[in-house]
Amino acid sequence: MRNNTKTKNMRMLTLLILILSLIDFHGFSQENQKLNTESINNTSVSIPEDFYLEISDGGNDSYNSHYNSFSRKYSDGNKMINIELTESEKDRIYSFTQKINFYKMPIQFVPKEKIVKMSTPGFLKSIVIYSNGKKKYVSYNSGFTSDLNDKKAKVFLELYEMIWGIINSKEEITKLPKSDYYYE
Repeated sequence: MRNNTKTKNMRMLTLLILILSLIDFHGFSQENQKLNTESINNTSVSIPEDFYLEISDGGNDSYNSHYNSFSRKYSDGNKMINIELTESEKDRIYSFTQKINFYKMPIQFVPKEKIVKMSTPGFLKSIVIYSNGKKKYVSYNSGFTSDLNDKKAKVFLELYEMIWGIINSKEEITKLPKSDYYYE
């Protein structure tokens, strides 16, 4: 009986070691997979020395990363403040412009269909990117578009929202009063 108990204990110990090994291996496998995914998502392209951008919402706000200047329109004039993008933010923006082939986009997203959506006020959302000695201007008019045009402009608008998201999250912007300049 003693031998039988020893054998039973040995089997339990072997089974326990096997289970722990599988758990450990599975955990390592998931961690390794997570690291591979993160490295793919964080792949970045080297930012050119001359990279900078200008962005405008076509209404009250604009930003120029070359001069680190943000401008907001008020009824009594413009207010300009200094905002600097971090290297990480520049890298994120530049990498996205490369991913979406920004330099191959049209100068303006214009609807080609006979039926268009018109709204007022409409704003000319624009981005200018300077890099590698080249300049590219791209714009989208929110007051004159179509469903197909919106679909074509989707990645441009994603870039536009990403850049404004970065800028608007800056402490200096959150402290700045909203514009009192309104459009009807």
